Amino acid sequence: MADFTRFFIKTLIGIALARLLSPADLGSYRQLFLIYSTLSGILMLGFPQSMLYFLPKAGSSKEIKALVNRTVNVISILALLCAAIIFFSRNQIARSFNNPELSRLLIVYSIYPIFIFITQLYNSVILGLKEPLKSARFIIFSVICDLVLVLGVAFFTRDITLIVWAVVISAGVQWLWATVQLRKYKGSLNRESFQGLKAQLSYTIPLGLSLLIGVLSVQLDKLMISSFFSPEQFAVFSLGAMELPLIGILINSVNAILLPNMSAENPNQMALIYNASVRKNAIFIFPLATVFFIFATEFMVFLYGNVYADAALYFRIYLLVLPLRVATYGIIFQALGRTRLVMIDSIIMLIMNAVLNFFLIKIYGMQGAAIATVIVSWLIVLVYLAQIRWQLGFKLLKLFPLWSLIKNLLAAILPAIAVVLLAVHISNSFWRMILGGSVYMLLYFAIGYLFKVILPYDLRLALDFGQGIMKKLKR
Repeated sequence: MADFTRFFIKTLIGIALARLLSPADLGSYRQLFLIYSTLSGILMLGFPQSMLYFLPKAGSSKEIKALVNRTVNVISILALLCAAIIFFSRNQIARSFNNPELSRLLIVYSIYPIFIFITQLYNSVILGLKEPLKSARFIIFSVICDLVLVLGVAFFTRDITLIVWAVVISAGVQWLWATVQLRKYKGSLNRESFQGLKAQLSYTIPLGLSLLIGVLSVQLDKLMISSFFSPEQFAVFSLGAMELPLIGILINSVNAILLPNMSAENPNQMALIYNASVRKNAIFIFPLATVFFIFATEFMVFLYGNVYADAALYFRIYLLVLPLRVATYGIIFQALGRTRLVMIDSIIMLIMNAVLNFFLIKIYGMQGAAIATVIVSWLIVLVYLAQIRWQLGFKLLKLFPLWSLIKNLLAAILPAIAVVLLAVHISNSFWRMILGGSVYMLLYFAIGYLFKVILPYDLRLALDFGQGIMKKLKR
């Protein structure tokens, strides 16, 4: 529920800012977070994630205190470094992003990493200590801070500078919460407090490198668009160049269940579990990809207004990646301890993405960046499949229910024909999306059940899930 709350409130803030700010100011706002996410991906070095590995292995409260204290000290130093890089390179960043206004905003925004690095670490610490309720409370507190401060200032002022100050103040309030909670682990800052850092670095540096490559792969198209186009154009592109966030929550939830139950000692069981998860994921992903493709323009206008109708083009292109999300390919390598292959594949993907982005942007403009990302995403999956077959020795048909996926694809495409014919007779874009989407889902459900894509077991599972959500909401 905490992840869903965060998703909902972050989405609400994004929608509101798109309607309250001019495209130029919205582009600047989103570029600030693009800069932070890229730099933090480089500088964090995987330290927050290392807490999930080291804390459960700590043998005593003394070891836990020493580990947390050392990591807090390191993260604090890295936060100051990130702030200094943003502050002193602000003019160069502004020039490279074709956005002179950014230089002034970065003076204020350079304070942000000093606060938010520690809050990111705190969340990993409490998860590493196996206190998920504390994590959920902190997540909800954080998003409410953003909702009240950022959205409140935006609503009453519509001033981008004051909004950035609100972002920083919200981060500061969250930092106070995290700092108070971490104070019991606080020790002196001296040479002895860094003992054990070498062993920690041996884990965090390879992890950090993989995370860095992942961040750059995700952000590369947006970084290039910022370099080639205006902030107004970037705002349109960045709103469309997204994956459906609910899909990410779904996949992460599935992975959290899958990984602990996948064992290298029992490859047949691994294949069976993986096969079942792919089939279930496809039931959600195929129809969602299709219905959002049909109503992409209506969806963008509904969320962000007519000004951003052009974002639908990029949204549609990125939806072509969604069918790949029926499976998480790297999880097999993780279960078998072959993470080095994942890192090599990530490096290959990053290089291909950079080259293809550069050339296709030159040829096709902003849509070239989206096309490049889709092409590289499909190519890297082919590489994963080849490695799974030839290096890990799995039969792909055991992992992927091919016949079920084909039937599911047909069940997703067939209703689209009827819905497109219906939609042309509905003039209002909102009702076209609502009525057309509802008819599509009903037809998909009927055809899916007829084709035995949706099984009685799936219906019981969905019903149990819905009842579980309702019980949580009533508490």
